[in-house]
Amino acid sequence: MFVTKPRLFLEYIFQNRFIVPSFNVSNLEMARAVIEAAELENAPVMVQTDFINFNYAGMDELSAIIRSLAEKSAAPVLMHQDHPGKDDNIFRTLRRGYYSVMYDGGHLPLTENIAGTARFAEAAHAAGAILETEIGQFGGEYQGGHAITAAAHDTAEMVQKGGADTLAVSVGSMHGQKSRLDLDLLSQIAESTRIPLVMHGGSGIHPDDIKVAASLNVYKVNIGAALIRGFVEGLEEGAALPPDHEPRHQQILRHVTAKLRDIARHRLSLFGASGHGRKLLEQLVVAKDDMTERVQRT
Repeated sequence: MFVTKPRLFLEYIFQNRFIVPSFNVSNLEMARAVIEAAELENAPVMVQTDFINFNYAGMDELSAIIRSLAEKSAAPVLMHQDHPGKDDNIFRTLRRGYYSVMYDGGHLPLTENIAGTARFAEAAHAAGAILETEIGQFGGEYQGGHAITAAAHDTAEMVQKGGADTLAVSVGSMHGQKSRLDLDLLSQIAESTRIPLVMHGGSGIHPDDIKVAASLNVYKVNIGAALIRGFVEGLEEGAALPPDHEPRHQQILRHVTAKLRDIARHRLSLFGASGHGRKLLEQLVVAKDDMTERVQRT
């Protein structure tokens, strides 16, 4: 199911205290693998794309592939626009039917970040979408430099003034690297913000920290590097297989897809999302309209 009621999707995950992985994809094989994994795990899933994916595959082409697969799926699939690269890409993804988008202002001074967040929260809400914003920076692959840790007082001010629906906070995870979370800081942020939180750089977060994070208001963890590594390894393994009845390139890519599907299934299970797909799907189908209020912990 292609999800068009993002707040209901968010509310279900937040209230049931599990995490939904948001998989960064750049081609058909990646998108198909994670959506098939969600069906097999009976789990909701988020499929996301960023400016790097768009630069490679094309925004129109890649978004159409994901939406087509999502519309045919038995699992609830929410499309999310990750790091936009430039602000105009947020408007472009909203026009292409993304119901969850990110404003990328973590590198800005807090006042500018809040002002940009408020601007794009208004635009996203007008389109029926939810907005993710960011405090701190995650660093690592593709961002360079060191991570900049979020401050609890900054996150509280962002929630009060910015109007975003979810908040990505840098508390130890880094793109493409193994990491441990600062759970004490995350607990402080959860208490001061009380809205759904997001972790970027999720491929390397220690499994023990993931289990705790769900109880500290984290609803979404981004997974990118794990799929990239799996894709490359799958190509190498597929190339070493003896030929079968299929065209050689299809045989290799089927092997890649199967490998990525297993990776995605493991993350869905680890994050506690398995078993929730049909329950959420029923609620999405029955509801005539999406929620209008921001999801918050009471």
